[in-house]
Formats: sequence, C-alpha cells, structure tokens
Amino acid sequence: MLLSGGAAFLLTGAMAVGAVSSLALLHYAQREVSWFSFLTSLLGFVLSFGIVALVPYDVWEALSAEEDKGRQVLVDSSWELIYWATFLLCWLLCPILIEYEAAGDFTVYGRLRASLRRNAAWCLAYIVLGLLLVVVLSVGGNIGLRAWCIAASNAWGLLLSTVLMGYGLVAVPRHLWRLANPSQQLEIMYCNAVAMDEARLSTQFELQDVISEARGEISSRSTQMWDTTIERAFAILQATLEECELLHTELTNGARGPRETQGGQSCGAVPRGGEDASRLESLGELHRALKQASLEARRASCRWDGLVRRCLLLEDIEEQLYPTAVELATSWQGSWLYMLCRSHAIRSCWHSLVQLWLRTLRPHVLRAAGGLCGALSVVIVLGQLTMFSQSWSLSLLSLLFKEGHGFWLTQAFCMIPLSYMVCTAYWSIFRLKIAGWYGLYPDHNTDTSSLLWCASTLARLAAPLCYHFLFLIRVEHTAFQGMMGQMNVVPVLGGSFNEVFPILVGFLCLCHLLDVYTRLLQLCGLEVLAVEWAPPAPNADTETSDLLTEGRRLIERERRRRSEDRSLLELQERGDNSQRLIPLRLQIAALVEDGTLPLDWNAASPP
Repeated sequence: MLLSGGAAFLLTGAMAVGAVSSLALLHYAQREVSWFSFLTSLLGFVLSFGIVALVPYDVWEALSAEEDKGRQVLVDSSWELIYWATFLLCWLLCPILIEYEAAGDFTVYGRLRASLRRNAAWCLAYIVLGLLLVVVLSVGGNIGLRAWCIAASNAWGLLLSTVLMGYGLVAVPRHLWRLANPSQQLEIMYCNAVAMDEARLSTQFELQDVISEARGEISSRSTQMWDTTIERAFAILQATLEECELLHTELTNGARGPRETQGGQSCGAVPRGGEDASRLESLGELHRALKQASLEARRASCRWDGLVRRCLLLEDIEEQLYPTAVELATSWQGSWLYMLCRSHAIRSCWHSLVQLWLRTLRPHVLRAAGGLCGALSVVIVLGQLTMFSQSWSLSLLSLLFKEGHGFWLTQAFCMIPLSYMVCTAYWSIFRLKIAGWYGLYPDHNTDTSSLLWCASTLARLAAPLCYHFLFLIRVEHTAFQGMMGQMNVVPVLGGSFNEVFPILVGFLCLCHLLDVYTRLLQLCGLEVLAVEWAPPAPNADTETSDLLTEGRRLIERERRRRSEDRSLLELQERGDNSQRLIPLRLQIAALVEDGTLPLDWNAASPP
C-alpha cells in the first residue's frame, strides 16, 4: 500500500510540476521566444523541481524498514538520469543558447560560432581541468571523472547557495514583516525608486544612441556593389532597428530622440568602410549592441513598472483607498478571468474577499508568516552551525526523522523546510547586483536569455541545496547521498567541504541582521555581491531624507501620468475627440510626433 502510495506521489508530483511550470513560463515568456529555448527553459525548471520533489521520497526509502531491491534500483536510476541531465543542461546547453540568442551574426552558423567563441573561456577551463584530471588519475588512480564533475558542480552551487541563504534566511522574514506595515516598506521602495529610475533612463539613452548609430550605418550603405550576404545583413539589421524604434517609442511615451542630419548621419555615428568581411563583422557587432540595448531597456522598464505598482498599492493601503468592484473587474480585462466578472454574484463575492484581505487579514497574515519564517530560519541556522560534528547537534529538524513515520508525514517534514530553503535562495538571487537585469517579468515580458538564465541558475542550485539539506536532517544511506558521495574521494572539495563550509551561513545571517553586510563587502572589494534592496543607512539621515523625498516625488509623478493615460483611454473608448479634455502633456507629445512642434519646442518658444 505504501509502495503504491509512493509511486502515486511521484507520478502526481511529476505531472503537477510539469503543468505548473508550463503555465508559469507561458505567463512569463515573451511570445517571440523560440520553441526550442522555451522547452529548454521548461526542462530546466522541471528537472530542478523534480530533484526537490524526489528527495522526500528518497528520505522515506532510507527510513523505511522494508527493503525492495527493485524499488531501490528504480530510485538510483532516477537520480542518475535527473542529475546528469540537469548537469548537461545548466553547464553546457543553457550557456550556449544564451550566447546564441545574444549573438549579432546574421546566420545560424555564425550565431552558433559566436556563441561557442564567447564560451571559449569556459571550454578552456574544462580543457585545463581535463588535463589536471589526467595527471591526477595517472598518479592517484582512484578518482574518476564523474567524481570531479560532481565535486566541482557541488562546490560552485554550495558557495552560491551559502551567500543566497545567508541573505534570504534573514531578508524573507523581515520582508514579510515589513509588508504588514506599508509605511515601513515604502521607505525602502522610495529609496530604490531613485536608483531604478536612473537605471531605466540610462538604458533608454543607451538604446537611443545605438538606434542613432544603426540609422547612420544603414543610411551610409552603398548600392554600387551588390553583395547578397551584405544585403541580407542590412535587411536583418533594418528589421531589428524598426523593432527597437517601436520599443523606444513605447518606453518613452512617444518621445523621440534627435533625428539624423541631412546627410543621413546621426550624432556620434561613425561612417563604416567598404562592404567586405570587416564590414559584415562591424554590422554584426552593431546588431548585437542593438539587441542587447533593447533587452536591457525592456528589463529596466519592467523592473520599474513592477516597483511602481507595488508602491501605488502600498500607498493606497496606507491611506485606506481600497479598489472598487469595477476597478477589480477592469484589472482582469484581457484574461479568461474577465468572463467571470460578468456575473454580479461572482464580482461582488470577489470584491468582498479583496476588501476583507486588505482591510483586516493582510497585516495579521503577513506578520504570522514572517514570524513562522523567522522561526524556521533560526532552526535551519542552528542546524548548520553544528553540521560538522557527529557527536552532538543543534539541528531540531533531525528530531523529526525517525523510523516508523508514515509516508505522508515524512513528505511533509521534508517538503516544508526544503522548499523554504530553495525559495529563500532563489528569491535572494534576484536581489543581488550580481544577477544584473535578469529576472522573471510577468505579462509575457521575459526574454529568452532571462528564461534560460533563470532555469540554469535554479538547476545549479537544486542538487547542492538538497544534498546540504540531507546533512542538515542527518538522514543517511539515501540513494541521492550514494550518488553524490562519489565526490568524497576528491581532495578539498569532498565530504569535509560540505560539512564545514555551510557554517558561513550563520556568519552571513548575523551580518545581514546587524546591517553590516554591505560595508563588509566594500572592505573586501566584492561589491558585485551587494544587495540592491537594502534598507536605508541609519547613519546617513540627510542623504536618506533626500532619497525618500525624490522617490516619493517619482512615484507621485507616475500616479499622475497613469491617471492621465487612463482618462485618455476612457475618452477614446467613448469616442470623445475633444482636444481640450486630453492632458496637455499628451497633446504636446502628439504635436511633436507629427512634426508640428520641434523636439526642442520649449527652447524655441519666445520668452
């Protein structure tokens, strides 16, 4: 009965992971993402969640008094297949696809060659590692290639997960607790709004400069010498340029940058040489810069829009301005949920639930969740501090795993702390500056490179985190430990590394708790590991006050702009063309767009 229940659990879990991952990625991914890249990203998420879902079953197998060799062979084979598929995906396929998508070449072969060339550093590292392995194998004779691969991958993942958990175990409970108090959370978000707005405008200016250079390059094209390859490159560059111009117009609300001069050259554009191989290479570099600038501008805009939405929501909650039933129904427009809004009973019921959540339940639930997460963080850190010792332990989680526990009880004891560890690590990686602009952006705004990067990062973290969790709960003789234990013979990166290194999690948690993490990184020269969403510095009152004022002003400006745009859309839907009701800012933008007003209309106006 337990066997059938375990098999049903694995089958149901695999189907649920596949379905949820597919629906989530379909919501996040851009519609232009190729099917191969989408399936690769989906496979990365499914394999990562599969590792997390299979660990509780493996723990139950190790604790179960029953022995079934057939079932054990099945579990061992599953681990081998999942682990090595994940290894090849995150260390080989995803990096190649990321660079392939970013390449500016105009043929499939050229993009693939550029991708391999840009990954040559990693390939060189693999070659050097292989040579070292040959030397070690010839001397030692008992360390295989599999053990070195597992040890290297686990060491990298453990290093990254230690940094991430050191931040997440403190930041997640603190974040939930601050969300219950909107004014406290808004102080942090106002400060971040200033830096995020500057980054957004910087990416727009960069996109505008690259667009201007691409216009100048296309306008300087010579038609005297016909070359099929060059003409195809110009056609692809022209199509990408038009897409970038449309994106720039959307991001800037119709404001255009300086046009080219009469000679066709934009400011800063450099005339190219003849149409030869070097010309094709320069076009490829310009194409790559154009694609990269558009991606960064879109990502920065998505991050800014997400921050503005959260700020507006928290401001409304703080001022007790709750949405009406009509506003809730309008927010569903464009999705299949909008059909449910046609029913008055469903609309009223949903509105009542939202009002109950925002008015009464939200602060209490968030504080309770923050307290529970804080308690779970303390339990995890205490277990990590004594992981190196075999004689005594502070791990309270180890007390939950005894022989004779039921199947579903064991699954619950495993999934809750393990899922929390994975969530804190993956949540934290998007708060660190090392993540750059990569992220998961809703409403079909996540580009191909971001999808692949997020999938590969989660795949690299899943196995080390699960192996770390098994040391934490002190359950031995699992099939996963048997497979990962092949690296114990590897010097330095073997078993002792996995038991001693996680002690740093407690030290990092203490640094974040005392808000000295950023200053410590500055002393060590590791600013890339700094946290973007850090709270305001307590010893810089004047600077913090200026940031709060500027951030509040930026959010208020966005509130007015969105209100004006909403009013304009309502006027257009009613068919009211009265110009006097359209906001002045939008009237000026329309006049600049059709050429009635010059771009520098304000400077050209008489005093």
